[in-house]
Amino acid sequence: MDTLQTLAALYEATRALGVSRDLEALLDEILLRSEELVGFEHCALLLPEGGGLRVRRVRGPGSEALGRRLRLNEGLAGRAGLERRPIRVDDLAHDQRHVPGLPGARSCLVVPLLVRNELAGVLSVESTRPRAFSVEHERLLTILGTQAALALEASRSRERMEQRLRELDALYRISQLAAGQRDLDSVLAGMLAVAQDLLPAGQAAILLLEGPEGPLRLRAARGYGPGAGELVIGLGEGVTGRCAQTGDVQLVDDVAQHPDYIPGVPGAVSELAVPLLAEGRVIGVLNAESAERAAYGPEHLRTLSVIAQQAATVLRAAQLQEETRRLAITDPLTGLFNRRHFVRELDEHLRRVRRYGGRLAVVALDLDGLKPLNDRHGHAAGDRALVAVATAMRDWVRETDFVARIGGDEFAALLLQVEGGEAEQVVDRLRRTVEAQPLRLPASDDTLTISAGVALAPRDGSDSQTLMMRADAALYEAKRAGRNRVVLAT
Repeated sequence: MDTLQTLAALYEATRALGVSRDLEALLDEILLRSEELVGFEHCALLLPEGGGLRVRRVRGPGSEALGRRLRLNEGLAGRAGLERRPIRVDDLAHDQRHVPGLPGARSCLVVPLLVRNELAGVLSVESTRPRAFSVEHERLLTILGTQAALALEASRSRERMEQRLRELDALYRISQLAAGQRDLDSVLAGMLAVAQDLLPAGQAAILLLEGPEGPLRLRAARGYGPGAGELVIGLGEGVTGRCAQTGDVQLVDDVAQHPDYIPGVPGAVSELAVPLLAEGRVIGVLNAESAERAAYGPEHLRTLSVIAQQAATVLRAAQLQEETRRLAITDPLTGLFNRRHFVRELDEHLRRVRRYGGRLAVVALDLDGLKPLNDRHGHAAGDRALVAVATAMRDWVRETDFVARIGGDEFAALLLQVEGGEAEQVVDRLRRTVEAQPLRLPASDDTLTISAGVALAPRDGSDSQTLMMRADAALYEAKRAGRNRVVLAT
């Protein structure tokens, strides 16, 4: 290029950089204009990050350098950034400071991008030809670098302001989740939607600890693979497990370098895990994964860390609310539903039977000989017997059925869409299971048995009170007939 063409190209380059608003587009524009002014086979643009430099853009061969991090005294780029001056090397074979970017590179020109002597970035161009870059190239790239630094600073200022606005919006949206009587799953889904809007790939998950020692269980996810709902991670396992164990953010640019990585997003390459801290302890992890290497930068880390603080507080409140709701409808000893909730469910299903037709069975069960067992071995043994029956009942019913403890040694079950003979056989299988289950009490050969009565709707009644009375009557008949048996209401 002659002098006039050079000045025109320089003017157009500085004008283009001055009007570019988007940071990502600006980075591409800097490389494009550098190529027009200087000409090169490889160019890397590095930006300050974490006290060092990180390769944010590569033009030409050597794209594997993308995401590489350098210390400020490492390589020619690190040295130029540290000393705030350009470095031009005519023959790289004689310079031990060079960190390879272009395969077979022979010459290099590195220019720091400075604003008021503050480092905004470093531009590094390479060629396979020795002495490819002149003093004039250095001068042109330095002038371009000054304009690029100003544009980068302006873009970063806009980005910081926009990021702060996004954070404030995210915090507001999360705080709104605390309003109303939302269940935990609704709160998790709402938080995930907020996180998704703030992440480059939008792929995120929330895992919650099941007790102080774990494990972590995935409770909500977007963009994760099939079967993600079954994902369980032990404390200290993988990236998220370490995050939960240490309470520290985990930022991984390439999961291939972590042999204990546990797959979440199909084809994931980078991962960011942020702890959810409430009441001084970790309750879960907000996790993000991307198929792009080094997808998450300091801005994502900062934003997710800010919203994670608020999210953990809201989540803990939702957990406590869910726990309060659970305690209100369950029996504290066995974990089965209590009488009030059982009757509420029975009433609801009876309304459906009356309106749409169908059938159901109400089962009343009673432990045989609980009082003598308590007298011989103490109430702890009686409690073990009650828990054993509850466990057997929980394993016995289908997901659509309901079981409850409705009194001291009294249990009830609601079986949907069953006929009389079928219901009797189903309950008798439970009776045999309980009878075969040893109590394992010291110096005792005690066995546990149950008696049961079954009432059918609509045959034996159409309201909960009548059906439970008929099932109780059948239960007493089973007791009078010798116990350890199932009787249908007549």
